[in-house]
Amino acid sequence: MSFTLKRFFLKTCIYAWQLFRGCIAFILVAGLGYCIFLVATSPDTSDSEEPVSTQPVCGRLSGKTIVLPRSYVVFWPEYEGASTWDKNSVHNKKGCEAELVSLPLVMTWPQLQPAKQSEYFRDGLRFDGLEVVIAPVEIEAFDLRTRLGALLGYAQGESIDVPAYIEGPGLYFVEHKDRTFPGVVNGYYWKEEGGKVETVFECLGSKGGQGYYNCRGEFVLNELDVLVKVGFTPEKLKDWNLIESSVSEFILSSVEK
Repeated sequence: MSFTLKRFFLKTCIYAWQLFRGCIAFILVAGLGYCIFLVATSPDTSDSEEPVSTQPVCGRLSGKTIVLPRSYVVFWPEYEGASTWDKNSVHNKKGCEAELVSLPLVMTWPQLQPAKQSEYFRDGLRFDGLEVVIAPVEIEAFDLRTRLGALLGYAQGESIDVPAYIEGPGLYFVEHKDRTFPGVVNGYYWKEEGGKVETVFECLGSKGGQGYYNCRGEFVLNELDVLVKVGFTPEKLKDWNLIESSVSEFILSSVEK
């Protein structure tokens, strides 16, 4: 190839490269200008529509609508219909007119403010706040005594070991070996009024008999006919009555008037 032809070929390549760069620059500038145009001309929705992350969560429980700030809700609310893990759940009715199946919340104690969910996931069963789950009572004439027997692993009608009684919170108490881990001993507590079991909870024991590391209580909130489950660390056990009444009041205050 002659020197003249080589120089012509090189100049052609340089010219093509510069033209390519120019086209790219033009496209980028045009794209940026279009984005600016969209931002400038799009309607301001800051006053008319809340971001999804700040919209409240609501649904119906026992014919009443409950509304809560989304900041309290961990994971997501479960509505009547297919499970969230089922692809058909997209057809479930959602929102304030939909029936709730489960509403999981996390909150600080004793303030009952929204907890940092990052701390909840980090600490797991040793989370320092309260983990609350609200669900409708699905079985007519639901009986917490039956639930207590199931936790302890007793057969239907079998009498429970003679319990101790703890003054202060007014709870009955027995220890029982964990059914899954025989070397672990759990604590089981319940409250009775007039022969009726009103509260039941289980405190999970640590291996080696080094006390409990998490407790989970259950009680029925009769005003809404819902089952409330509360998870907490065992040092709060002495405050159970206050926890139960405070959580009940918090839930009832969230019912839409």
